[in-house]
Amino acid sequence: MISASQGNRKKRGFSLIEVMIGTVIMAVALLSYFLINQASNSQSMDAYYEFLGQTIGNETIEFCQGMGHAWALKYMDKPDKFPLGEWHGVLEKPIFAVTSYFRECDSFERMVNMSKVSGGGDGILITVGVRVKSGNKVRAWMSRSQLEFATVVMERPAR
Repeated sequence: MISASQGNRKKRGFSLIEVMIGTVIMAVALLSYFLINQASNSQSMDAYYEFLGQTIGNETIEFCQGMGHAWALKYMDKPDKFPLGEWHGVLEKPIFAVTSYFRECDSFERMVNMSKVSGGGDGILITVGVRVKSGNKVRAWMSRSQLEFATVVMERPAR
């Protein structure tokens, strides 16, 4: 039989142990959420800057392809838009107007090389390297230190 004093006593609130267990569970859940969020943010920033670096490299390749073999042959002797064989900032020596670039392009530098190739026709091998400038915050986000691009611009055969 239950005594009167035990029956009238109502349980109110949580005990200290229950509160501590709940706090630990909430802390583990929040910590895992923040870790997943940080990893997701890091991967998306890596993809963004990788895309930007690829855009810079492809821009140079497409520009040289569009100008053609005769232009590239002359350019090898007297470069004016961008230097050959040395690293330079993208916005320091832009191919197009500076306003056509994202501001983040200033975080990158590129090196363009041109060399003659032969075999099945005359061509010019154009290689472009793109990397993050030293001491730049983008270096912390990108997983690759340098991107490389190459193409061959062939001479049109005479008709």
